[in-house]
Amino acid sequence: MAELADVWRIFTLSDGRSSMECLRVKLEGGRSSLFAGTGVQIVSMSANNEVPWHTGPRRQLIATIGGEGEIETGDGQKLAVKPGVITLIEDLTGKGHITRNGPQGRLCVFMPLAEDAKVE
Repeated sequence: MAELADVWRIFTLSDGRSSMECLRVKLEGGRSSLFAGTGVQIVSMSANNEVPWHTGPRRQLIATIGGEGEIETGDGQKLAVKPGVITLIEDLTGKGHITRNGPQGRLCVFMPLAEDAKVE
């Protein structure tokens, strides 16, 4: 039986608000399939910082590896992001989402995806 990993997909609804859903990514032998992308970036996010409504600059996976924060979508959902939480940013249009970082800030790995990369 394959293991599963949670990836929180943040996307744009037809009315322009963002929403989120949990994708269950299959891990065969402890690994997902390989996702095509354009590179990897390590990002340090400031402590106690809030980034008001914004869309993603590109389709990307973001893995929090240090610190904590929160993402709020336009439909009112909130997700605590801490080490081990992975988000798939796909709200590239519309109102976007809010990002809040905790008192220690956050350290993340950003992984831009190829347009045709399937996260499943």
